[in-house]
Amino acid sequence: MSVARAALLVRPKPAATHILQRRFASHDSHSHEHHDEHQDATQYPREAGFNTPFWRNTFLLSLAVVGFYKYAPAPGEDVYLTRYLAHYGTPSEIWARINEKHLLLSQQISDNTILQTDAKRPNLHRYRHPQSLDAGSSHLQSVGTGVDMSSVTVKTASE
Repeated sequence: MSVARAALLVRPKPAATHILQRRFASHDSHSHEHHDEHQDATQYPREAGFNTPFWRNTFLLSLAVVGFYKYAPAPGEDVYLTRYLAHYGTPSEIWARINEKHLLLSQQISDNTILQTDAKRPNLHRYRHPQSLDAGSSHLQSVGTGVDMSSVTVKTASE
């Protein structure tokens, strides 16, 4: 057993009388003397009720909605805002021309992109020994077996 454990076991426990004295000490006549000096400074939030601005604002908003619905112009009437937008707005014919031009330019760009992505280098046949084309006589070939090679140019590494 360690020394600290032994010290805990030897320590005297408080008697039950001390606990009862502490519990009933607040009911003595002497304990009420200091309560007058101690005031609670806690401020509690105000409870929400029917006198809050929310209900007033809801009522005013509902009155405004009813008034707007009653006095708003009919859907077929020409009001000032509609005339203003029609006067200063861009006509639909201009937008149709702009959109058509944009469509044609987009189609042209698309065609150019397809052309570029499908482009390939010309096929070349590279001979390992291009000097073999010059080997042999062009006069020793039988009729029909010779190929016209007058347009063929042999490129060497030095060119």
